[in-house]
Amino acid sequence: MDYKFLLWAASILLAAAIVVYAKLPFVVFIIVSLLSSAALLPKDITRNPRVIILVFFIVVSLLFINPNTNPQGMKVTHVSKESQLSGVSTGDVIIYVNGKEATPEVLNLNYSGTVIVQTNKGIRYSNVNGSLGIAAENVEFSNIRFGLDLKGGVRAVIEPNTSDKAEVEQIISTLQTRINVYGLREAVFRPVYYENKAFIEVSIASGNDDELRSLLESQGKFEAKIPLILRIRGNESSIRLKDDHKISVGNATVSIEGKEYFAGGRLVLDEIPLEVGDVTKDYVNLTSTVFTGSDIKVVFFDPQRSRIENAGDFYRWSFAVQLSKEGAEKFAAVTQNLGIVPGGYLDSPIVLYLDGNFIDALSISSDLRGKVVTEVSISGAAPTVQQASAERSRIQSILRSGALPVSISIVQLENISPNLGVGFIRNALAAMAVAIAGVVAIVSLRYRKMKIVFPVVVISLSEILIILGFAALVGWTIDLSAIAGIIASVGTGIDAQIIMIDQALRREEEERLLTLKEKLSRAFFVIFGSAGTVIAAMLPLMILGFGLLRGFAITTAAGVIIGIAITRPAFGAIIEKIV
Repeated sequence: MDYKFLLWAASILLAAAIVVYAKLPFVVFIIVSLLSSAALLPKDITRNPRVIILVFFIVVSLLFINPNTNPQGMKVTHVSKESQLSGVSTGDVIIYVNGKEATPEVLNLNYSGTVIVQTNKGIRYSNVNGSLGIAAENVEFSNIRFGLDLKGGVRAVIEPNTSDKAEVEQIISTLQTRINVYGLREAVFRPVYYENKAFIEVSIASGNDDELRSLLESQGKFEAKIPLILRIRGNESSIRLKDDHKISVGNATVSIEGKEYFAGGRLVLDEIPLEVGDVTKDYVNLTSTVFTGSDIKVVFFDPQRSRIENAGDFYRWSFAVQLSKEGAEKFAAVTQNLGIVPGGYLDSPIVLYLDGNFIDALSISSDLRGKVVTEVSISGAAPTVQQASAERSRIQSILRSGALPVSISIVQLENISPNLGVGFIRNALAAMAVAIAGVVAIVSLRYRKMKIVFPVVVISLSEILIILGFAALVGWTIDLSAIAGIIASVGTGIDAQIIMIDQALRREEEERLLTLKEKLSRAFFVIFGSAGTVIAAMLPLMILGFGLLRGFAITTAAGVIIGIAITRPAFGAIIEKIV
């Protein structure tokens, strides 16, 4: 047996063992196997344009994947409001805690006293009594994004107060926008209908149950209200909105436009909702709603209009929103009734509520009285910068998505450990090594020429690498269905390579008059036809399928297209040279 083959086989097996036991990214195994196989190809083959194109896409894919062979620490994904850590925020990487390497077990321990946390931004000292109050995930091996089944995360089942399919789809669209804006982008929604009831399953890779619960449970009803204190003179007063309206006061009642209202009564004047508050002989409190969620047109995220500032013992967050013309006109109509107090402000604030919960009360500059203003600022405060950032992001995401059409309730909420996915990836690496060995053995027995084995391995590994590079480029999530699609596309690729090898090596009498290029042209005709049927078969699943079926179809089709456009032509050039 050729010693080159033995060295090649040993290098691949060694690479698989090192990657599995040293917990290196599986991309390292593909790269080592690819380099060791390519080293045995004819040297001058790299001058062929088709091979140059293949090498170009391999290099570009590696740049997009950006493998990290030595990931250290845990990346913080969430900091709870109760966390006692100081100087640690979302996105930081914790390397050591009290001298111990950061692991999920170490981060979940209870501590008492001073805790020394070494992060990628320096050392932080905190006085902690209890848990650290953070959620974290392993630092990524590469730019490839893994799904919930491989990376771990959180899954929830929610029950909307409706079974109408249109409303369920609207709920999914609203929640998807919230999660995308908040930063938890790897979310999968699946509607389920059972016994005239509708449920929605939500899965988020690397998510946190506190974050998900906060986003799901919020109805998203935003209101901005301005209290109007109307002075009573002779049992009468007035309010000017679009028109003037007379108000008379009786025994704990208010008469407006001929109708009497007790405290708590609601009415609408000139399209502005009003709520009757305290009623005395000296004043009447009418609280007006000037903005609602439907008036929010744009939520700004840029640093000029969305910021966090240190205010001494706390951090104040703020961001700007653009309002509709109707909302701005209601603001102008209400504020023209307010007076001016020392300091240059109006005598009543604008009070912000979300789902009936108080957010903040903001003073209104006297310059804005009676003016139509379409851009206003929303602000709040928190004790730490990470809590301020989280609260700002939560409210921004809810305002951006709008209110849910109906209320929902969380039926089930569970965390999924990433340990299962890590074990699966290790097993997949071992299976890949065994599969390569099987392909090598079968090709060797069939053709009895070891020099043909190496191109088959090179092209198969190249296809996997380019598919992963494409996934990293477009932010495509790799989950179990995507891995199944990669296996399917590589399998069709090996079939195509065997067809090309057979055409190149045929020695029948009637084939002697055909040149090698003509034989390979025949093979390409069969390969393109086969690839077309595979893509055509996947199209219905891509368009009509969902979940696992759609992911499998997209991955398979993408792999086949990469094969016929990049790797098959290069394989043809290599076989031409070898034969």
